[in-house]
Amino acid sequence: MAAAGCTMSLTAPLEVLFAEDIGYGPLLIVGFMLTSSFGVIVIDIFGTHCVPALDARLTLTAALALFGLACIGMAVAWTVPIMMGVRLLQGFGGGMMLGGGLQAAVRVPQGPQGPRNPARALGRFNAAFLFGGAVGSPVGLIIAGVVHGVTGYRIAFGITGTLALLIATGVLFTLPSLAAPAGFDRPRIGLPRFDKVPGTLSALLLAMVGDFLRGGVLFTALPLAGAARGFPILGIGVAIGLMSFVEIVMLTVAYRLLARLGLAGLLLSALGLGLACATVLAVDESPLAYLAVSALFGCVLAGTTIGLPLVVVGLVGDSSAGLARFRISAGLGMLAGSAGCATLGTAVGAAPLFWVVTAVLLGGLALAYDLGRILHVAEPVQDVRRVV
Repeated sequence: MAAAGCTMSLTAPLEVLFAEDIGYGPLLIVGFMLTSSFGVIVIDIFGTHCVPALDARLTLTAALALFGLACIGMAVAWTVPIMMGVRLLQGFGGGMMLGGGLQAAVRVPQGPQGPRNPARALGRFNAAFLFGGAVGSPVGLIIAGVVHGVTGYRIAFGITGTLALLIATGVLFTLPSLAAPAGFDRPRIGLPRFDKVPGTLSALLLAMVGDFLRGGVLFTALPLAGAARGFPILGIGVAIGLMSFVEIVMLTVAYRLLARLGLAGLLLSALGLGLACATVLAVDESPLAYLAVSALFGCVLAGTTIGLPLVVVGLVGDSSAGLARFRISAGLGMLAGSAGCATLGTAVGAAPLFWVVTAVLLGGLALAYDLGRILHVAEPVQDVRRVV
């Protein structure tokens, strides 16, 4: 999972800059960002009864292969229709990877340490995937900064695609079969069903905010703000790398913070810090503020994402249908973050964009407060101590 997370994050922060550098206007940039997120959403919504019913090993293999081929396609695409087509395929691969990865996490044999525990399994998946993503996020930007021009971007996409294909091969030949649980419905394409469980809507909306931050701030808003303010690509890569380093450090101590603050307290603290960071970026255009806030956003990302699996287990339900609903909400958040921030960033500039991010974080704070009155997290916290 760490290798997959690293590969899928290698080029994510540079995609919007790549679209600008190859000469796309605002509408094409929005389309470029939208098509990949749309592919993820299609898998998340219409694959609700399909992805959970498949063998998770085969799903991961197909997802990584599709993602890798799409990245290689982006490295060599020469027309807009071809570029948009491979972006859509990249989204399909990403959606299958994220959905299949969650299913794999709860199906891998537990081992000698005790009975299967969904919270523990999801925590391990989340930590490994995020760790890989944090390592990979700055690498593509650094490559593009060293090799100047569009060529650097295309080299980064080619490397990402090759790595994805290699990892797909490794998954196929190293993981055991991870079939759906006995009695699970046959795979079919269809819309999901949502059960009425207290707090479910708040939990799913909060999952949207978490992926909005990753797709909007990390992958779109920060790179766009750096470019708009004249910072070099290598400097933007350093800022993303600093954010990733802080996120990795925070992930290693997350269980202590969760045990001390509780899930609602951790989310409130992270979202409050994010609110302050977005406000600073809206009013201060200095390189020092950009670097400092990038580092602090690493704390925000770690705090918001480490608790989401516990929210899923606590409110959304069982490890198949519940995780599928979680993936839909997270995919919608990623779509809103990447496409929405690309639209605002190219149309009105960085400062108004970060005021919008501030408003989203205010909504997230309200949701976290609401969840704090519903969710009981004592047992999941004990599990997380054995996860990280």
